[in-house]
Amino acid sequence: MAQLDRLQSSAAFAGSERLIVLLRFIVAEALNGAGGSLKETVIGNAVYGREPAYDPRIDSTVRVEMRRLRRKLKDYYTADGPADPVLITLTTGHYVPSFAWNMPKLTATHADGNALDVSGPIFEKGSGAALAIMPFRALSRDPEDETFAEGLTDELMFALGRAKGLRIASRAAVYQYRDKPYSPVELASAFGFDAILQGAVRREGEMIRVTVEVCDPRGFVVLSDRFDAPGTERMQLQERIAATMLNRIRLDSSHMSALQIRPGPAALEANAKIYTARQLLDRQTPSALHEALQFFADVSRTAPDYARGHSGIADCHCDLFRLGLIDHAAASVAAKRAARRALEIDPRSVEAHTASATIAAWLDRNGPEAEAWFEKALRLGENARAARLHAVLLTIFERHDEAERRFREARAIEPFSSQQDIAESLSHYQARRHHLLIGDAAAVRNGPRQPVEALFYRALAEIFAGQPELARPLAILIEAEARGRRDLVFARAEIEAWLGEPERGQALLTSPNGEATAFARATLAAALRDNERCLEAIEVALARRELSTVWLRTDSRFDHLRGSDRFQRLLDQLSAQAAA
Repeated sequence: MAQLDRLQSSAAFAGSERLIVLLRFIVAEALNGAGGSLKETVIGNAVYGREPAYDPRIDSTVRVEMRRLRRKLKDYYTADGPADPVLITLTTGHYVPSFAWNMPKLTATHADGNALDVSGPIFEKGSGAALAIMPFRALSRDPEDETFAEGLTDELMFALGRAKGLRIASRAAVYQYRDKPYSPVELASAFGFDAILQGAVRREGEMIRVTVEVCDPRGFVVLSDRFDAPGTERMQLQERIAATMLNRIRLDSSHMSALQIRPGPAALEANAKIYTARQLLDRQTPSALHEALQFFADVSRTAPDYARGHSGIADCHCDLFRLGLIDHAAASVAAKRAARRALEIDPRSVEAHTASATIAAWLDRNGPEAEAWFEKALRLGENARAARLHAVLLTIFERHDEAERRFREARAIEPFSSQQDIAESLSHYQARRHHLLIGDAAAVRNGPRQPVEALFYRALAEIFAGQPELARPLAILIEAEARGRRDLVFARAEIEAWLGEPERGQALLTSPNGEATAFARATLAAALRDNERCLEAIEVALARRELSTVWLRTDSRFDHLRGSDRFQRLLDQLSAQAAA
């Protein structure tokens, strides 16, 4: 809107009041999510007030004015506004405006001052990224811990050496620094490293804690991570950390994979932000998703030729929609625009294809198209998100054995993942493989912290498997973790209702609560056997295209309604949405 004000006050648009009115109208419609309805007739009637109604067959006003507007915008950005922060453009033949940050291209140079032909401002010509993996230190000096640290270093060298686009320093080059202090700056200068990975191992009781950090050539830490596991799992922990680091640290760039470019300083900073954003995205909580979105958006502005910022924006909007935090229209507009931009930048980006697959699955409900995108993404390269979300889609298709294979692939690619825990729990519950979720309640309370969604589906599995006594202690745990979750705001009350304690649920269901999703209201009503409220809430959820409605066919909570004609009509409506 600020950019519109600049355009209106510019010399290029002086005396062009009608064009400004036209521009403001189409921009407002696009920002309100109504860009799809911007047709010649709509614009003619809304902007030019024709009476009788505008007829494009006999009136060319809109076409003529749109041509003038495109020309004016081009003239403005050439003469008056080349440094303006926002670009507003109109593609020939279309009436929906596009918006982008106006990031000037940077010119890279060799040390001798001659210009270097680069693929974008954050990359330089080269043969991939050079990474040194320094020997990990055992802080306790315990021989067992030192053996573990050495094994972890070797495992990281082996795993990251498989990443296309990464060149790993040899063991001989780095192990000479094992027992003596070193400066990351001197190392980077002496060997030409783009980044240095180092870390430490320490033991706390029966647990092993591993910290990992990556420095840039100036010695600044650009990213860090931490992993915990029982000391009895030493060998598995080495492999799991190496696999997770491989998945998270790889540069999703086809040019980098082909060893055509190398990262400049801005690329390392951008990739560090991507790493942090992906860590936040993995948590799948409202605050973490919003924070991740800010990181991805920052990368898309400061490194506009790096596809990963844009594909991350698409992923965030899909996940915000999944949790009921934004509506379908807002998620669809933002996610599709970002995924499209990522593919324009890098047509072979695995993350961009995964984002497009998620959009087709969650937003468009187009199963065949989504599956085609997922399969293409996984042909281009390993990606944990692509494998696990494809597994969820296969669960919706009730192809459960194929889904399990995909889940195993995803877990092998990224062993440490809250998203994986959530996706597996949801899918096992919906596949009615309840035995895979049931376990020792004490282990849940005292073991590694689990995502609240995983706990919720575990509790439901225990209820429907006939072991309600295991679900009861989970209800309080879930309530403490579910704050701010519109999809889980009734979780404790629902579990109690299924356990024969309806008081809390009845109070919540009969009081207005705008925080809950319609699907959450439907499942609470189902637990209370309030069929009328349940069916009404499902109708609202379908009208809002809430993602959880894809489980209406399989969710055990609606089994008592499956003989109802009204419920069957709702299933038909769900099918019609997918067909549309």
